[in-house]
Amino acid sequence: MYQQKKEPMSQKAKRYWAIGIVIAVLVAALLIWHTFFFGNERAVAATVGGQEYTVTEVSYYYNTVANSYIAQAQQYQQFGVDMGYDTSLTPAQQMYNEEEGTTYADYFLQQALDQLQQVTILCQQAEADGYTLSEAGKQTVQDNMDSLYLYSVQSGLGSESAYIKANYGRNMSKSKLEDILTNAILADEYAQQKQASFTYTEEDLEAYYQEHPADLDSYEYRYCYINANFPSSTTDEEGNTVEPTDEENQAAMDEAKTKADAMVAQVQAGTAFNTAAQEYLDETSAESYSDPDYNHKSGDLGVSLTSTYKDWLTDDARQAGDVTAIEVSNTGYCVVQFLGRQKDDSRYQTVNYRTLQVLAETTPSEDGSTALPTEDQLTAAKDQAQALLDEWTAGEATADSFAALAQEKSADESTKADGGLVEEANRDNLDTTLTDWLFAGERKAGDTTILESTDSSGNVVGYQILYFQDFGQISWKYQADSALRTADYSDWYSQMQEEYPAELTDAGKNIPNL
Repeated sequence: MYQQKKEPMSQKAKRYWAIGIVIAVLVAALLIWHTFFFGNERAVAATVGGQEYTVTEVSYYYNTVANSYIAQAQQYQQFGVDMGYDTSLTPAQQMYNEEEGTTYADYFLQQALDQLQQVTILCQQAEADGYTLSEAGKQTVQDNMDSLYLYSVQSGLGSESAYIKANYGRNMSKSKLEDILTNAILADEYAQQKQASFTYTEEDLEAYYQEHPADLDSYEYRYCYINANFPSSTTDEEGNTVEPTDEENQAAMDEAKTKADAMVAQVQAGTAFNTAAQEYLDETSAESYSDPDYNHKSGDLGVSLTSTYKDWLTDDARQAGDVTAIEVSNTGYCVVQFLGRQKDDSRYQTVNYRTLQVLAETTPSEDGSTALPTEDQLTAAKDQAQALLDEWTAGEATADSFAALAQEKSADESTKADGGLVEEANRDNLDTTLTDWLFAGERKAGDTTILESTDSSGNVVGYQILYFQDFGQISWKYQADSALRTADYSDWYSQMQEEYPAELTDAGKNIPNL
């Protein structure tokens, strides 16, 4: 199917994202889990609003936070990026904040307490509001619990019980682990429900715009980066690596600035931006700018502009045609041209549509693996998609008839039950080709088309019929609504934190040492 950069949110397909709770409960090997607590597992480690939590429960949150952080640090190390965490030391052996005197163990423990407080608050409020876990949430819990046996086999521990005790403490049971996961998912669902409960009028959105026009206006501009050609490191006669001097690096930055200033002057003199750019960029980049529309941006909201040139573009003094060069620390210079700014009431951020997926047949290879479809197989799939579209067109040709056809024929199991419906698809989260068609200015209800469907690697695997249903929110209103909703949720949650204070006991403070 068409790959989206992110999945669109819908009430029927909730994603667990709202409060940042780590729900990756079942992992094959934990990095720093401590198996034995010397009889302290049942001791009270923390209280949240009067509710008590044991060492076993708080340790679960502590180790989940720590393992997630350490795994990320290890990933970054593979790419030569230092997060500042030494994976050869324990969290208690290294400082997180020198000024405050806190170690990484202190940091992980505070994060664990914060997450436990979130779960407690949201579950308590869900109960008070009569909110219960959705069927999708229940299925997520069940899927994770069903995976326990597989993980126990992979670990070589032989049984689910042994695996659970080895990874989560000798007092952790399967039922307790299921309770923790259930509460985490319930909390996340309720957080989404709470945010959705805030409503705003057109007057509210307009008032927010009047306070934040620079963030909500749409901008038209061009830009290019002139990178500094820093000298490479060398090797001396003894085989030692010699890094470029500060003077050599500064000379490279000065050269980039000279090019950027010259380009600015050329554009100011009347040369087209992309034409001027070709003279000062390397060969590869210059070729891209031979396209007069390359890096011509239109419709970006101020709030989404990159920090490099956001302040300059959003300055109220900006006039159409203004151009400047902005230093990018230790990189080079960015040349930017301002073309215009407006409150755009025609650009939509979300859209509702239906999809009917037709996957091409594939032929298993000699080793039994499934190969990509051949040209003939793709042609057959496209013909099938066209035949289905013709069948729909020859009938009632309504949204309901398209939904019925999708329920019967679509290969997309994630949308099939809902008649192929995708609600509130965000233009920022969709494949470019899909976005170009759905958000075309002339798009109207009932429009259809056939587009290629690709897998996660970009390989064409079939075709999809699209049915345009309707547009959602205007971009600036969507952003204003999101900002107001986030602020109101934050205010509500801050109030809840006061009503549900979280504290560690001595046993809880000792968890990193167990």
